[in-house]
Amino acid sequence: MFRVRSRRVAVIATLVAGGLLVTGPAFAAPTRAAETTAPPGTDAGGSTADSTGAAAVDSTETSSSEVAPPPILTDIPEAVATACASGGLIDIIRDRGTLNWAIGVSPPFGYKLPNGEWAGVEAQNAAELAHILGVDFNITDYSYDVLPNTLTTGQADIIGAQLFVTPARQEVIDFSAPYYKSGQLFYILADSDYQTIDDLNVPDTRFVYGTGGAQLDLAEKYIPNASISDAPLRGQLLLYDLLAAGQADATMTEAAPMPVIFSRFNNPELAAIGLNGRVTTERATEADMLDPFDVAFGLPKDDDAWKGCVDAWVSDMLDSGRMNERLDYWLAQDVA
Repeated sequence: MFRVRSRRVAVIATLVAGGLLVTGPAFAAPTRAAETTAPPGTDAGGSTADSTGAAAVDSTETSSSEVAPPPILTDIPEAVATACASGGLIDIIRDRGTLNWAIGVSPPFGYKLPNGEWAGVEAQNAAELAHILGVDFNITDYSYDVLPNTLTTGQADIIGAQLFVTPARQEVIDFSAPYYKSGQLFYILADSDYQTIDDLNVPDTRFVYGTGGAQLDLAEKYIPNASISDAPLRGQLLLYDLLAAGQADATMTEAAPMPVIFSRFNNPELAAIGLNGRVTTERATEADMLDPFDVAFGLPKDDDAWKGCVDAWVSDMLDSGRMNERLDYWLAQDVA
């Protein structure tokens, strides 16, 4: 098991393991942040992160902002420790004493709090990987169009930014094993008659999406016969109020937060519709999702040791359920 070389990371790990919230590179207390969000269904714009931090929740939902983010890993599994022992960029990072993490602003994956600290899924990921390596970490924000170049120029060691795996990016950089599947679902009132996408694809269906969101393209693709309009999301997970008030019949958002959506938006209750009709499992599968994309960490080309380290870490996060817990917490936060 690795010893933590960086005092700052050691302090972070101790406090987080104890259930305490700390600032700086650890986890900032949840508070509403003003930041530009990326269109849902697309990877986002460009910024930085540091750890947790969430936001106040809408009055129609069950609040989760007072709940501490799930802790980062403190006891490093042997398989991860072995994979991250040495070689390639791993040695350079350890000699430098700092993990350089590139991010794009994509709440709740990475966003800046009013006090200047960073929060979100990727912020916690950065803190955890730095702890595994026994170093400090530095997170810098970039626009999404230049993120791959941060690896080719050596400005960053890794990109953690809800980064979609695309053929164009694969020509320039390598990717870790995917840690998240980004796809969309339709959401409706549970007691409605809608069962399938075909049921939604009629003129009487009033579909509403978040202004500026990529759901417009998906709606025009899957339900072109419906009446399609938009409304501001204002940091909400989805436009629940319009469904509850009977002003819309269907909306759309990410599939991953479905369990959180069902628990928080429950008066009246919701249901989800995917490619195979209503989703009846606890979590949506890839087969349910509309146009899913793999999300993975961006890595420099042809560094097998570094990729092996990150892949082993990703595998452990998925196998332990730690990533799902992290996603559930942060996807439940409203960032407006």
